[in-house]
Amino acid sequence: MFAMADKPIGRILISNDDGIDAAGIGVLREIASHLSDDVWVIAPSENRSGASRSITLRRDVVIEEMATKTYRCSGTPSDCIIFGMTQVLDFQPNLVLTGINQGMNVADDILYSGTVAGAMEASLLGVPAIALSQRYGRDDPIDYAASRLYGPKVISHILDMGIPQRTVMNVNFPKTNPTEIKGMKAAYLDRHKLGDVIISGESPNHFRLGPLHSDPKTSPGSDRAVLNDGWISLTPLMMDVTSHQILEQVPLLDFSASKPT
Repeated sequence: MFAMADKPIGRILISNDDGIDAAGIGVLREIASHLSDDVWVIAPSENRSGASRSITLRRDVVIEEMATKTYRCSGTPSDCIIFGMTQVLDFQPNLVLTGINQGMNVADDILYSGTVAGAMEASLLGVPAIALSQRYGRDDPIDYAASRLYGPKVISHILDMGIPQRTVMNVNFPKTNPTEIKGMKAAYLDRHKLGDVIISGESPNHFRLGPLHSDPKTSPGSDRAVLNDGWISLTPLMMDVTSHQILEQVPLLDFSASKPT
């Protein structure tokens, strides 16, 4: 399946991992409204950042209608897509958009991201999907100006290009002044995780994760490098995580010759 922008987009389904009350999902709904008059939202009832592709098993998932075409889900971002498509919508959307995440989803982070995970779930179900995130400084307030300004154009450009099956388009907007953004550039995933900061809780044996200990160096052409240079980054992510290069090099281990007679 390919989504093409030269045809009407039709129905758009939106989700995120920051929760139904997050500012970013409101911005994404504004963007989607420029592209379709049939926009639906289903998002976690609370912040589910870092949920990755987890799903809820062995307990109920609660779906509640909050407003017209707007629902909250007690589960994870993946749950939102699964139950949204099967229990809320009467037919599948033509496009799924997730985000806009509060903070970038780049490099090693995409393996933790619920924003990316929601888009992946849609892709698995045969619906073209784009994950969108807005970078900001750790000590700065989040500003979605770049996303607002360029979001519709970026989404339309990706749809013009086409989204292959089982592929998610991962978009990150830089924190650069919107008027200084150069455009959008394709980039590969950087490597940046060096470790985690562990924070002690208020009680014995209680801990929580603090900020990621990240390598300040970026690789040329990577998503972080592209963002640093004032570009919107676009990274196609495949659902097939097989290392085909290694697969072709693995020798056959054949037990038939050593079987007892």
